[in-house]
Amino acid sequence: MESPVSELQDTSILRKTPRVLVFASGKSGVGKSSLVGNLAAALAARGAGVCIIDADTGLSNTGNLLGLRPAFGLEQLADGEKTLAEAIVKTHEGVAILPGAQILLGRPMAPDQRSNLDRIVRELEGQYDYFFIDLPAVLTEKVLQFVEAAKYAFLLVSADPAALTDSFSLLKALNARNYRGSLRVVVNQAADYPTATETYRRFAAVSEKCLKQKVEYGGFVVRDENVPKAVALQMTVIDLAANSPASRCLFSLADNIVKHIGSDREAPGLADYWLRLLTAAPVPPASAATMEIAGAAEPQFDLRGAVRARSVPAGCDSPQRLLADIKSQALDQAVLEQFTGAFVEAYYEQFGTFPQAFKALFYRWLEAENYAAPRLLELAATLDALYAMHHQTPMYNLPEAVARLLAQVQDQPEQHRDAIEQLRAAFRQAYQCDPFDAEQVLLASITSEEFTEQRFEDLLQKLRDAFQARFKRPYQNQYELLLNSTVEALNAMAVDQQNLQEEFAILMHGFQSLCSRREKLLAAIKTVQDKTLPFAPPASMDR
Repeated sequence: MESPVSELQDTSILRKTPRVLVFASGKSGVGKSSLVGNLAAALAARGAGVCIIDADTGLSNTGNLLGLRPAFGLEQLADGEKTLAEAIVKTHEGVAILPGAQILLGRPMAPDQRSNLDRIVRELEGQYDYFFIDLPAVLTEKVLQFVEAAKYAFLLVSADPAALTDSFSLLKALNARNYRGSLRVVVNQAADYPTATETYRRFAAVSEKCLKQKVEYGGFVVRDENVPKAVALQMTVIDLAANSPASRCLFSLADNIVKHIGSDREAPGLADYWLRLLTAAPVPPASAATMEIAGAAEPQFDLRGAVRARSVPAGCDSPQRLLADIKSQALDQAVLEQFTGAFVEAYYEQFGTFPQAFKALFYRWLEAENYAAPRLLELAATLDALYAMHHQTPMYNLPEAVARLLAQVQDQPEQHRDAIEQLRAAFRQAYQCDPFDAEQVLLASITSEEFTEQRFEDLLQKLRDAFQARFKRPYQNQYELLLNSTVEALNAMAVDQQNLQEEFAILMHGFQSLCSRREKLLAAIKTVQDKTLPFAPPASMDR
C-alpha cells in the first residue's frame, strides 16, 4: 500500500525540491524541540525523508531529547574536519539530525567555511523530502533572518500568557521586516481542541488588530502524560504510544504538511533557502539590540484572553541608567526581558561565552520559577542528555539510576509495574528481544515459598485457556496425546476387524453356494447314469 506521501506528491520532484520548514517560538519551555522531533518521526512514518537541522542554542536540543549522542556537528563540517556522514545521526525511524547549526547564528563565517557549507547544502539537497530547522527561542537578528528566508514557518505558542506575549513580539518583529512567507501558528500542550482553537483565536485577533496581519492555524498538540514519559525515556511519543492523544495530533499535523506544503511544487529548496539566508540584508547591531524598545507597544495576554496596552519604556544611554530604570520600575518587564535577550546574544557573539554571573542567575531562576511538573521533567532530562553528550557517559550510573527509579515508585505498585513495562519496551526496541526468559521467570515464581497449590491450579487453568486461544485446540500433554492416539488406533483396528468379518462372511457365503452347486451337479450326473444312458469313461472311448 502506498504511503500518503506517494499518493499526494511526485517522489522525483520531492527529491529535487525538498521543503524547508522553520520552527520558532517566542519563549522557551513550550516544547518546541520535542514537537519538532516527534513531528519529524510522524512524517517519517508516513514515508517521507526528514532531516532536522538543529540550530537551537538552548537546552532543548532535539538530538539529545531523542537519546542520540552526536560527536560532531555543523561546525566541524564548516571547518572541513568531518564529512556529512560522520556528523549526521539518525533515529531508528530514519529521521536524520544535523546538530551544531548554532554556528550559523554566531560570528560571520570565513570564506573557506562558507565554501564547505555550500558543498554540504548541495549534498543534502536531494537526500530528503523535508528539512526542519529548529531555532532558539530568542529574538535576535539571526533568528529573524532564518525565519525570513523560509517560505513556510511554524510559530509555537501555548495558552500561557507569557508565551503568547513573547510570540507576539516575534511576530511583530517579522511584520516590521515585511515577512511575506506563510506563518502557521501551532498550539502546543493544549488541554483539548476547544482550548487550542480559542488560544489561536485570541492570538490571531490581536495580530490582526495590532499588526494588520493574518496568521494561519497550523494545528495543535494536546497535553498528554506520554510526552514527558517519552522525554524521560529519550524516545518519540509516537514510538512509545502510537495511539495516544498527542500521537494522533502529530500524525494529523504531518498529514496536513504533506497535503498543503508537500504539494507545493514551486516551494524553494534547501539550496535556495541557503542562498536567501546568506544574502539577507543585515540590520545594524544598535538597531537590532533596541528593535523592540523602539517599536510600538505590545499587548499583554491574561488568562482570559484580554489584552492590556503596554507602555513604551524610557530609553537608556548607559548600563547605570538601565539599572536605575529597572530599580525604579520605569521599564516594562516584557520589553526589558527582550532587551536582555538581545544584550546577552550580543555579548555571546562578541566574547564567545556567556557572562560569568549566569551560573548564579540560573540557580536563582530555577528556584524562583514556578515550573509545572512536565517542564521540570523535560529540563532535567535535557540536562542529563547534555551531560552525556559532553562527557560521553551518563550523569547517573546504573545503580544510582535504579535507586532513583525505585524511590520514585515506592509504595505505588501500579506505577512500579508501569515503569517495568516501559523499560521492557525500551529494551525490545533496542535489541529486538525480550529482556526476560519467560520460562525461567515462571519456574522461579512457582518454586518460591509464597506460591500455593491453589495458585498452581489457577495457573494451569490459565495456561490451558491461553493455549486454546493461541492454537485453537485444547491443551493435552504427551501422555494424553499417547492415550488418544492408542484409542484412535484401537478404534481403527476394530473397524478393520469388522471389515474383515464382513469379507469373511461374504467368502463363506460364496463357498456354501459353490458347494451347493457341486452337490446339485453330482446329483444330476448320478440321475443320468441310473437311466442306463451310455456314458463311457474316457479311456474306453479312446480304444
